[in-house]
Amino acid sequence: MTKRAKGMAFVPGYDHDVFVSYAHGDDREWVSRFAGRLEAELKKKLGDAADVWLDTVELRATQDYRKEIPASVTNSAVFLLLPSPAYLRSQYCVEKECQAFADTLPLKEARFTGDEFANQLYALRCPIEQIDDNIHWKLFPGLSDIPFFDTKGTFPIDDSRFNEAFSRVAQTLTDLLKRMRNRCTSVFLYPRKLDEDLQQAGEGLANELADRSYRLLPENFVGQEDELRRASLAVFLMGEKYDKRVKELVEVAIQNAIPWVVWCSPASQATQVPEQMALLDLLEQMDSPKKTWLNANVPISELKEEVRSLLKADIQPEVVGKRRIYLIYKSADRTERLNAGRIATSFDEEFQFDHPDDPAQHTARLLKSSGVLLLWGNADEVWCASQFMEVRQSAKVKGLCVFDPKETKNSALAQISEKASDFYVAEEFGKFDRSRLERFFDQIRRPV
Repeated sequence: MTKRAKGMAFVPGYDHDVFVSYAHGDDREWVSRFAGRLEAELKKKLGDAADVWLDTVELRATQDYRKEIPASVTNSAVFLLLPSPAYLRSQYCVEKECQAFADTLPLKEARFTGDEFANQLYALRCPIEQIDDNIHWKLFPGLSDIPFFDTKGTFPIDDSRFNEAFSRVAQTLTDLLKRMRNRCTSVFLYPRKLDEDLQQAGEGLANELADRSYRLLPENFVGQEDELRRASLAVFLMGEKYDKRVKELVEVAIQNAIPWVVWCSPASQATQVPEQMALLDLLEQMDSPKKTWLNANVPISELKEEVRSLLKADIQPEVVGKRRIYLIYKSADRTERLNAGRIATSFDEEFQFDHPDDPAQHTARLLKSSGVLLLWGNADEVWCASQFMEVRQSAKVKGLCVFDPKETKNSALAQISEKASDFYVAEEFGKFDRSRLERFFDQIRRPV
């Protein structure tokens, strides 16, 4: 199958579909069974690998959960909170988890538009114990409760009262997740089942598209023509083996004026299958204004670049609220951290800043941030060069901010000026001056 190397949520662009937020003073076994049953029910209803996130005992024992958990919150499509008296007394639950999700709402409002998402908070509030004066209503005001308790206490798992409330939760989530998924721009990536000669290209492209919040089609082995008609772009990966469906699907793309790309793997050039040789010849000779032909000499990196270029018209709408800037620097160096802090505090009224504090989020931040700024002070040139190349290949708006010592950077700056005109460079030698960075941030302030 076309699959991602890491876990895939049902809603493209997220690592998790549902984040379950609960207090650690509450019944962990009940919460664990609730979350497990919820994930199983969603997978059954959605027919896909729905992902429900719940922290584990091992996570709290062995990892820095104070970084891991908020990152998982922000990478979740929906937030499900289980309020209780213990929950409201937990500063971490209220100020970290709830606030982290609330901070994602402007992004969701910008991405999921239309009447079907009007007043949507992308959260479910399911109290599990009686709370005096209903003060939990102050968490995500406007939500209606789906309670899992009565005067006798929390509903036991599988109790009829539990089952009734659980059915409401599962159906509400199913409907919301489907609407969110259907709102994503679709790319038809064929074939769905990848042979070995197409695996690297197919999985690499699928990963990148999913990270950029595109929905991958086809999702089924029947009705693929209808799925193609809903796509904004079709990509056909050609290998050694013959697949007669390709010609039929290409004709659907042409009839519906859908841009389509044919990429030939090296194995396709060496094929000895007569039908495949004839199909490749036919596709190459086809005269279609929407066709992009990439022969066997085109590497996978250029395939990705071409797909990104064709999808530019489908860039996500302008973000309502603060845009995110990813600062990359050697965080082990105190001076580098100070430089990052000066930038963040100088512009934090307009932008939200992420720091290199979570390797698991590095790629997503490179791809999804409104801008990426590489800071180079005390680090050696080898470190800077490796980071520079990665930022240049991945980021939308990219910049380099250089700090003392100046004498170690003159040669590199000359090369960057000559060969990397797409990189804005700010020189912060001597005393820090925010005005030197204004042109970098002006690129991000511009309407999309």
